[in-house]
Amino acid sequence: MEATLLASGLGFPEGPVVMPDGRIVFCDGNVGELLVYQGGTVSTFARTGGSPWGAVLGRDGAIYVTQGGNVPGSGDTSTVSGIQRVRMDGTVELLCSQVAGHTLYGPNDLAFGPDGRLYFTDSGSEEDFRFDVRSPGRLFAIDGRHDGEMLLERPRVYPNGIAYDGQRRLYWTESLAHRVCRLEDGKATTFSQLSDGHVPDGMAIAADGRLFVCTTISGGVTVLSPDGEVLEEIQLGQHATNCIFDRSALYVTATHTADIEASQRTGTFWRVETDAMGLALIPGRL
Repeated sequence: MEATLLASGLGFPEGPVVMPDGRIVFCDGNVGELLVYQGGTVSTFARTGGSPWGAVLGRDGAIYVTQGGNVPGSGDTSTVSGIQRVRMDGTVELLCSQVAGHTLYGPNDLAFGPDGRLYFTDSGSEEDFRFDVRSPGRLFAIDGRHDGEMLLERPRVYPNGIAYDGQRRLYWTESLAHRVCRLEDGKATTFSQLSDGHVPDGMAIAADGRLFVCTTISGGVTVLSPDGEVLEEIQLGQHATNCIFDRSALYVTATHTADIEASQRTGTFWRVETDAMGLALIPGRL
Protein backbone atom coordinates (compact mmCIF):
# COMPACT_ATOMS: atom_id res chain seq x y z
CA MET A 1 0.00 0.00 0.00
CA GLU A 2 1.54 3.28 -1.12
CA ALA A 3 1.82 6.18 1.35
CA THR A 4 2.14 9.83 0.34
CA LEU A 5 3.19 12.59 2.73
CA LEU A 6 0.70 15.47 2.45
CA ALA A 7 1.85 17.83 5.20
CA SER A 8 4.58 18.18 7.84
CA GLY A 9 5.65 20.65 10.51
CA LEU A 10 2.51 19.98 12.55
CA GLY A 11 2.30 19.68 16.33
CA PHE A 12 0.66 16.45 17.55
CA PRO A 13 -2.05 15.68 14.96
CA GLU A 14 -4.88 13.26 15.71
CA GLY A 15 -8.54 12.56 14.90
CA PRO A 16 -8.99 13.16 11.13
CA VAL A 17 -12.50 13.81 9.80
CA VAL A 18 -13.60 13.71 6.14
CA MET A 19 -15.90 16.64 5.40
CA PRO A 20 -18.73 16.43 2.84
CA ASP A 21 -16.85 18.76 0.49
CA GLY A 22 -13.71 16.60 0.56
CA ARG A 23 -11.69 18.67 3.00
CA ILE A 24 -9.98 16.84 5.86
CA VAL A 25 -10.23 18.36 9.32
CA PHE A 26 -8.00 17.02 12.09
CA CYS A 27 -7.00 17.86 15.64
CA ASP A 28 -3.66 19.27 16.73
CA GLY A 29 -3.21 18.59 20.42
CA ASN A 30 -0.15 20.78 20.73
CA VAL A 31 -1.66 24.00 19.42
CA GLY A 32 -5.25 23.63 20.62
CA GLU A 33 -6.76 23.84 17.15
CA LEU A 34 -8.69 21.93 14.56
CA LEU A 35 -6.74 22.18 11.32
CA VAL A 36 -8.07 21.69 7.80
CA TYR A 37 -6.24 20.21 4.80
CA GLN A 38 -7.31 21.26 1.33
CA GLY A 39 -5.41 21.38 -1.96
CA GLY A 40 -2.01 20.82 -0.37
CA THR A 41 -2.45 23.52 2.28
CA VAL A 42 -3.08 23.27 6.02
CA SER A 43 -4.89 26.12 7.78
CA THR A 44 -6.82 26.71 11.00
CA PHE A 45 -10.43 25.52 11.03
CA ALA A 46 -11.30 26.34 14.66
CA ARG A 47 -9.60 27.23 17.93
CA THR A 48 -10.60 24.74 20.65
CA GLY A 49 -7.88 25.48 23.18
CA GLY A 50 -6.27 22.75 25.25
CA SER A 51 -5.57 19.37 23.66
CA PRO A 52 -8.16 18.19 21.13
CA TRP A 53 -7.48 14.50 20.48
CA GLY A 54 -10.41 12.90 18.68
CA ALA A 55 -13.08 14.19 16.30
CA VAL A 56 -16.15 12.86 14.51
CA LEU A 57 -18.57 14.52 12.11
CA GLY A 58 -22.16 14.76 13.27
CA ARG A 59 -25.29 14.53 11.16
CA ASP A 60 -25.95 18.16 12.08
CA GLY A 61 -22.74 19.23 10.30
CA ALA A 62 -20.92 19.95 13.55
CA ILE A 63 -17.67 18.29 14.58
CA TYR A 64 -17.67 16.61 18.00
CA VAL A 65 -14.31 16.69 19.76
CA THR A 66 -12.73 14.95 22.74
CA GLN A 67 -10.94 17.70 24.61
CA GLY A 68 -8.09 16.42 26.78
CA GLY A 69 -7.49 19.73 28.53
CA ASN A 70 -4.20 21.54 28.89
CA VAL A 71 -1.25 20.91 26.59
CA PRO A 72 1.75 19.54 28.54
CA GLY A 73 4.47 22.19 28.73
CA SER A 74 2.32 24.93 27.20
CA GLY A 75 1.54 26.83 30.37
CA ASP A 76 -2.12 26.99 29.32
CA THR A 77 -4.30 25.90 32.23
CA SER A 78 -7.59 27.41 31.07
CA THR A 79 -9.23 24.64 29.04
CA VAL A 80 -11.57 22.13 30.69
CA SER A 81 -11.43 18.46 29.67
CA GLY A 82 -14.67 17.19 28.15
CA ILE A 83 -16.66 16.85 24.95
CA GLN A 84 -16.86 19.87 22.66
CA ARG A 85 -19.06 20.67 19.67
CA VAL A 86 -17.49 22.77 16.92
CA ARG A 87 -19.83 24.44 14.42
CA MET A 88 -18.94 25.11 10.80
CA ASP A 89 -18.38 28.77 11.62
CA GLY A 90 -15.69 27.78 14.13
CA THR A 91 -17.69 28.44 17.30
CA VAL A 92 -16.91 26.00 20.10
CA GLU A 93 -19.28 24.75 22.80
CA LEU A 94 -18.45 22.55 25.78
CA LEU A 95 -21.15 19.88 26.00
CA CYS A 96 -20.03 18.15 29.16
CA SER A 97 -17.08 17.78 31.52
CA GLN A 98 -18.70 15.15 33.72
CA VAL A 99 -20.77 12.05 32.96
CA ALA A 100 -22.84 10.17 35.56
CA GLY A 101 -20.94 11.90 38.35
CA HIS A 102 -17.51 11.12 36.92
CA THR A 103 -15.15 13.95 36.00
CA LEU A 104 -13.66 13.55 32.53
CA TYR A 105 -9.88 13.75 32.84
CA GLY A 106 -8.68 12.51 29.47
CA PRO A 107 -11.37 12.12 26.76
CA ASN A 108 -9.49 10.61 23.85
CA ASP A 109 -11.50 9.28 20.90
CA LEU A 110 -15.18 9.02 19.99
CA ALA A 111 -17.72 7.43 17.66
CA PHE A 112 -21.48 7.56 17.22
CA GLY A 113 -23.25 4.30 18.03
CA PRO A 114 -26.26 2.60 16.40
CA ASP A 115 -28.46 3.85 19.26
CA GLY A 116 -27.63 7.46 18.39
CA ARG A 117 -25.47 8.02 21.44
CA LEU A 118 -21.90 9.31 21.35
CA TYR A 119 -19.42 6.76 22.69
CA PHE A 120 -15.96 7.79 23.81
CA THR A 121 -12.88 6.65 25.65
CA ASP A 122 -11.46 8.53 28.61
CA SER A 123 -7.83 7.52 29.09
CA GLY A 124 -7.89 8.78 32.67
CA SER A 125 -5.09 10.50 34.54
CA GLU A 126 -3.06 7.55 35.82
CA GLU A 127 -0.30 8.20 33.29
CA ASP A 128 -0.69 11.98 33.07
CA PHE A 129 1.49 14.21 35.24
CA ARG A 130 -0.87 17.18 34.75
CA PHE A 131 -3.27 15.83 37.38
CA ASP A 132 -2.89 15.24 41.11
CA VAL A 133 -5.95 12.97 41.09
CA ARG A 134 -5.47 9.42 39.79
CA SER A 135 -8.40 8.34 37.64
CA PRO A 136 -8.56 5.01 35.73
CA GLY A 137 -9.44 4.68 32.07
CA ARG A 138 -13.14 4.46 31.25
CA LEU A 139 -15.65 4.16 28.41
CA PHE A 140 -18.68 6.44 28.35
CA ALA A 141 -21.80 7.08 26.28
CA ILE A 142 -23.88 10.27 26.20
CA ASP A 143 -27.11 11.18 24.44
CA GLY A 144 -28.70 14.32 23.03
CA ARG A 145 -29.68 15.55 26.49
CA HIS A 146 -26.04 15.10 27.48
CA ASP A 147 -27.14 12.45 29.95
CA GLY A 148 -24.96 9.40 29.92
CA GLU A 149 -23.42 6.44 31.64
CA MET A 150 -20.06 4.89 32.33
CA LEU A 151 -19.95 1.63 30.39
CA LEU A 152 -16.68 0.21 31.67
CA GLU A 153 -13.81 1.08 33.97
CA ARG A 154 -10.41 -0.14 32.71
CA PRO A 155 -7.56 0.67 35.12
CA ARG A 156 -3.94 0.71 33.95
CA VAL A 157 -4.66 0.02 30.26
CA TYR A 158 -5.11 3.55 28.74
CA PRO A 159 -8.21 3.12 26.55
CA ASN A 160 -7.65 5.10 23.37
CA GLY A 161 -9.15 4.65 19.86
CA ILE A 162 -12.79 3.60 19.40
CA ALA A 163 -14.89 2.41 16.44
CA TYR A 164 -17.90 0.35 15.37
CA ASP A 165 -17.74 -2.43 12.77
CA GLY A 166 -20.32 -3.36 10.13
CA GLN A 167 -22.12 -5.62 12.60
CA ARG A 168 -22.49 -2.68 15.00
CA ARG A 169 -20.00 -4.09 17.49
CA LEU A 170 -17.96 -1.68 19.59
CA TYR A 171 -14.14 -1.84 19.50
CA TRP A 172 -11.50 0.14 21.36
CA THR A 173 -7.75 0.06 21.75
CA GLU A 174 -5.85 -0.19 25.02
CA SER A 175 -2.43 1.36 24.51
CA LEU A 176 -0.67 0.25 27.70
CA ALA A 177 -2.01 -3.31 27.36
CA HIS A 178 -1.06 -3.47 23.62
CA ARG A 179 -4.43 -4.84 22.58
CA VAL A 180 -7.66 -4.21 20.71
CA CYS A 181 -10.83 -5.03 22.63
CA ARG A 182 -14.44 -5.65 21.64
CA LEU A 183 -17.62 -5.34 23.69
CA GLU A 184 -19.49 -8.66 23.90
CA ASP A 185 -22.71 -8.87 25.93
CA GLY A 186 -21.69 -5.80 27.88
CA LYS A 187 -18.26 -7.20 28.76
CA ALA A 188 -14.77 -6.42 27.47
CA THR A 189 -13.11 -9.17 25.44
CA THR A 190 -9.67 -9.21 23.83
CA PHE A 191 -10.07 -9.11 20.05
CA SER A 192 -6.34 -8.94 19.25
CA GLN A 193 -3.34 -9.08 21.58
CA LEU A 194 -0.46 -7.27 19.91
CA SER A 195 3.24 -7.52 20.65
CA ASP A 196 5.07 -5.03 22.86
CA GLY A 197 6.34 -3.36 19.68
CA HIS A 198 2.80 -2.21 18.93
CA VAL A 199 1.09 0.51 20.95
CA PRO A 200 -2.41 0.85 19.43
CA ASP A 201 -3.97 4.28 19.13
CA GLY A 202 -6.77 5.29 16.72
CA MET A 203 -8.24 2.99 14.08
CA ALA A 204 -10.53 2.73 11.07
CA ILE A 205 -12.52 -0.29 9.93
CA ALA A 206 -12.92 -1.43 6.33
CA ALA A 207 -16.15 -2.71 4.83
CA ASP A 208 -14.66 -6.22 4.60
CA GLY A 209 -14.07 -6.31 8.36
CA ARG A 210 -10.34 -5.57 8.43
CA LEU A 211 -9.14 -3.17 11.12
CA PHE A 212 -6.52 -0.56 10.24
CA VAL A 213 -4.95 0.26 13.60
CA CYS A 214 -2.41 3.03 14.15
CA THR A 215 0.32 1.44 16.28
CA THR A 216 2.67 4.17 17.36
CA ILE A 217 5.87 2.32 18.23
CA SER A 218 5.66 0.06 15.14
CA GLY A 219 6.09 3.09 12.90
CA GLY A 220 2.85 2.86 10.98
CA VAL A 221 -0.54 1.18 10.65
CA THR A 222 -1.16 -2.47 11.52
CA VAL A 223 -3.83 -4.25 9.46
CA LEU A 224 -5.81 -6.88 11.35
CA SER A 225 -8.07 -9.55 9.89
CA PRO A 226 -11.75 -9.82 10.91
CA ASP A 227 -10.49 -12.49 13.33
CA GLY A 228 -7.84 -10.26 14.91
CA GLU A 229 -4.75 -11.69 13.19
CA VAL A 230 -2.00 -9.36 11.98
CA LEU A 231 -2.07 -9.31 8.18
CA GLU A 232 0.18 -6.46 7.17
CA GLU A 233 2.19 -3.47 8.37
CA ILE A 234 1.90 -0.16 6.51
CA GLN A 235 5.19 1.54 7.27
CA LEU A 236 5.39 5.33 7.57
CA GLY A 237 8.59 5.48 9.59
CA GLN A 238 6.71 7.56 12.18
CA HIS A 239 4.29 7.11 15.06
CA ALA A 240 0.84 6.86 13.47
CA THR A 241 -1.79 8.29 15.82
CA ASN A 242 -5.17 8.02 14.07
CA CYS A 243 -6.76 7.42 10.67
CA ILE A 244 -9.97 7.58 8.65
CA PHE A 245 -11.13 6.16 5.32
CA ASP A 246 -12.37 8.21 2.39
CA ARG A 247 -13.49 5.40 0.11
CA SER A 248 -10.24 3.44 -0.51
CA ALA A 249 -7.90 6.20 0.66
CA LEU A 250 -6.75 6.06 4.27
CA TYR A 251 -5.80 9.42 5.78
CA VAL A 252 -3.33 9.06 8.66
CA THR A 253 -2.05 11.50 11.27
CA ALA A 254 1.41 10.83 12.68
CA THR A 255 4.36 12.31 14.52
CA HIS A 256 8.11 11.69 14.75
CA THR A 257 7.87 11.27 18.50
CA ALA A 258 5.42 9.58 20.82
CA ASP A 259 6.08 12.24 23.47
CA ILE A 260 3.71 15.18 23.68
CA GLU A 261 5.54 18.48 24.02
CA ALA A 262 3.94 21.78 23.13
CA SER A 263 7.10 23.12 21.46
CA GLN A 264 7.56 20.21 19.07
CA ARG A 265 6.52 20.51 15.42
CA THR A 266 7.21 16.99 14.19
CA GLY A 267 3.66 16.03 13.22
CA THR A 268 2.75 14.81 9.74
CA PHE A 269 -0.32 13.99 7.65
CA TRP A 270 -0.46 11.13 5.12
CA ARG A 271 -2.65 9.55 2.45
CA VAL A 272 -2.37 5.78 1.94
CA GLU A 273 -3.85 4.10 -1.13
CA THR A 274 -5.28 0.81 0.12
CA ASP A 275 -6.91 -2.29 -1.34
CA ALA A 276 -9.88 -1.78 1.01
CA MET A 277 -13.05 0.27 0.99
CA GLY A 278 -13.80 2.18 4.16
CA LEU A 279 -16.85 1.29 6.21
CA ALA A 280 -19.35 4.13 6.36
CA LEU A 281 -19.40 5.70 9.81
CA ILE A 282 -22.63 5.69 11.79
CA PRO A 283 -24.17 9.18 11.58
CA GLY A 284 -25.33 10.90 14.72
CA ARG A 285 -25.86 14.18 16.52
CA LEU A 286 -26.32 15.44 20.04
